[in-house]
Amino acid sequence: MKCNHFLNPHVASTCFLLQMAHHILFLILQFQVFHGEILQHRKSSGGNPTTGQHLSVPLSQAGLANAASINVSVKSPQATVASRTPGSSPIVTTALPPLLSPVAKSPQPKLSSLQLLEKSLSKARLAIRNVIVSGIKVAAAEPATDGSDELFGDVYRNAAVFRQSYWEMENRLKIFVYEEGEEPLVHNGPCKEIYAVEGRFIQELQGDNPFLTTNPEHAHVFFMPFSVAMMVTYLYEAESQDINPLRNFVQGYINAITQTYPYWNRSVGADHFMISCHDWGPEITRSHPDLATKSIRVLCNANSSEGYVPYKDASLPEINLVGGNIPTELGGPPAHERPYLAFFAGGDHGPVRPHLFEYWKEKDKDVRVYQELPAGLNYQQLMKESRYCLCPGGYEVNSPRIVEAIYNNCVPVVIADGFVLPFSDVLNWSMFSLHINESDIPMIKQILQAIPMDTYISMQERVKQAQKHFLFNQPTKRYDAFHMILHSVWLRRLNIHIDSI
Repeated sequence: MKCNHFLNPHVASTCFLLQMAHHILFLILQFQVFHGEILQHRKSSGGNPTTGQHLSVPLSQAGLANAASINVSVKSPQATVASRTPGSSPIVTTALPPLLSPVAKSPQPKLSSLQLLEKSLSKARLAIRNVIVSGIKVAAAEPATDGSDELFGDVYRNAAVFRQSYWEMENRLKIFVYEEGEEPLVHNGPCKEIYAVEGRFIQELQGDNPFLTTNPEHAHVFFMPFSVAMMVTYLYEAESQDINPLRNFVQGYINAITQTYPYWNRSVGADHFMISCHDWGPEITRSHPDLATKSIRVLCNANSSEGYVPYKDASLPEINLVGGNIPTELGGPPAHERPYLAFFAGGDHGPVRPHLFEYWKEKDKDVRVYQELPAGLNYQQLMKESRYCLCPGGYEVNSPRIVEAIYNNCVPVVIADGFVLPFSDVLNWSMFSLHINESDIPMIKQILQAIPMDTYISMQERVKQAQKHFLFNQPTKRYDAFHMILHSVWLRRLNIHIDSI
């Protein structure tokens, strides 16, 4: 179109605008043709329009929809050039597509509550793994302002990894406690004497504990709060040797929660846990095959030769709280104020102690071993006066003397083959205790005397360091026994991945 310069000025202005619109339309059509050729070339070559190679920058970054990545196909406009007279502009006819606009991505499927939980656990595993791989000495977790996370030294397998894992637990772990059952067998337990850890733990997982959730859809683990010690008290007939009533109770309890909730069947019990400090704990769990082989069992009787599985089960410290209280006089004198080499006093039962008494009962002034403590001697004082405290297994492998030794800054000497020590995922027991084979009982004095004094002093210092992990504080404190037990459960939960149904 041409405009006559001799036209009326108003008409000329209108003509000029029409001419500009014509040229703009022409440019748009040319771009559409060119764009169609690019898309067609990419479709045929699978790559860069000039080289045939795949672009290193996604198309979406170049302002175009990345059809390949979002599974959307884009068709080229079909264009043809019509015949024209010489000197005139080309006339292009095309099936014009709508103006290009960002192509919306397909909506992601909504994750189930279980998938969200597993995603959270994956992030925790990655954070812990990053600390391991990097080899850093300080984890990324923020330190506490009260100094409670001063974790360092050889008492830990890896202090930085432990700190990171503990931080992840504090910020992620949620526990659902089943409401089924009635006291005294459920939601209750002994809170003093030799089985106190069982009752104290059950007690702490009540009320407004920050790890608890009332919504099972938000729970990483499920706690079955029955007490084996209370079952023995109320269901077992003395001297009968019949533990079937206890087995039947546990079997019935699991049947009740499986009929009421879907969570046990979802994981075959793998994200469920129970706690027992009674020697019969492992045996009672065999009343249900999945409880014994799939669930997390937190046991004082952690005997690897009798079905305890370290990556699935957790070892529980046996803490004898006389009168329900932590001893007021924790600690003890340094090495040069401890006149005796070793000490033990306890009953003659189980497979190990008869052997110990045979060789050492009241036979050596340096290795003081008693079945019954003579009048005038104080048990706690003798621990404080001895460099090493002998901790042979009793009826089973576990013994409260390990924690008693730690309370008195006495280096524990564990004599129990097959015993998996508490919190051994985190604590490096070889740096603050000794483990003597049962067959080496006749050589106890020789073994202990061969340890240099400098080595002993270092071990005793580490016993002091480890002590805070075995205290059942009220209220609880970071890294104390309650939280260390929780952390053991947390690690077992990290070991498994539960798929959606």
